[in-house]
Amino acid sequence: MAIQPSPEAGPSTPPNGRLPNYKLCHSLSGHSRAVTACCFSADGSELISAGADGTVNIWDPKVGAHKSSFQAHRAGINDISLSPDSLYLATASDDNTILVFHTTSTSTARHPTPLRRLVGHTAPVLSVAFSPKSNLVVSGSIDESAIIWDVRGGRVLRTLPAHSDMVWTVGWDNEGGMVITGSADGLIRLWDASTGQCLKTLDNESNSPFSYAAFTPSSTFLLSSTLSSTIRIHNIYTSKVLKTLRAPGTLVSERFPCPVVIIPALEGSTPLDRPDKPDAPRLGYSVDSRAAWIGSGSENGKFVIWELSSRRVIQVLETPEPSTIPSPIVAVAASPDGRTIVTGHLEPEKVIRIWRDDA
Repeated sequence: MAIQPSPEAGPSTPPNGRLPNYKLCHSLSGHSRAVTACCFSADGSELISAGADGTVNIWDPKVGAHKSSFQAHRAGINDISLSPDSLYLATASDDNTILVFHTTSTSTARHPTPLRRLVGHTAPVLSVAFSPKSNLVVSGSIDESAIIWDVRGGRVLRTLPAHSDMVWTVGWDNEGGMVITGSADGLIRLWDASTGQCLKTLDNESNSPFSYAAFTPSSTFLLSSTLSSTIRIHNIYTSKVLKTLRAPGTLVSERFPCPVVIIPALEGSTPLDRPDKPDAPRLGYSVDSRAAWIGSGSENGKFVIWELSSRRVIQVLETPEPSTIPSPIVAVAASPDGRTIVTGHLEPEKVIRIWRDDA
């Protein structure tokens, strides 16, 4: 069910733009436990999902067909990352390790052998991300540290004593020179990837745990989410919060880390990568006159989409089955063309839903 915003949420159509019109296309069942991570291939032709059952599934998102699967870990998988060159897949697990697979083997072999087994964390690994050049990986763990790894050598390059609580989210800037970490201690930190020096620390007024943090494509701004049902856009140079997004009663993120995604908005929509004013710096996501919408999963099973410039909710996606008790969304992905959104759900649903806008 695609629910449009109520009148009090703002005008029915954004100024000089159009509303998204995502509709449920497929509901996929392939994991025996919660779906914890998902991502698209670079060309959008494949969807990769991982779950608390330790398995990885590969799907054709266009038709909703299952292509292959394999058991990557005996323990649960918390996060996955596909390298920008599409050659490698990294999995972060409750068994304290990260495995790196060649994508050719994951597509063809029932029991692929990992190229690398990265061992260094002393507690479950919650997050993992490839660098832009695909040669490095950063991981975050319940052990409160982040580690930068050399993929080719399978060795630790640098250990960052990052936080005083678990590191829920990690990532890179667009050049691979900076690492971002977000933690349950209520802090985001930016690091020099070469030296391990902490360059900047950002907090939030409620001191809520950061469950998500990432650079926008220009790497001038940060997108974050906290367990106070709040999404923020930060300027990394001034540390100023430029935009705050909320949807009381619709977006609920207080217990589970509900991820956020920048959606490459479709043709005809207003460029939304301006954080404040028409002449303000852009968020750096504008390709062929496309815009950028912000979407987030929620603990009530809904997926909420905002127009960034007005901070208005412009679409809410939720399951059409009235008898179903929706499970929290803890995995989201948007296709490269912005036409497809994927949501992954905890138990008891443990389902993947594919939403598409063909308007």
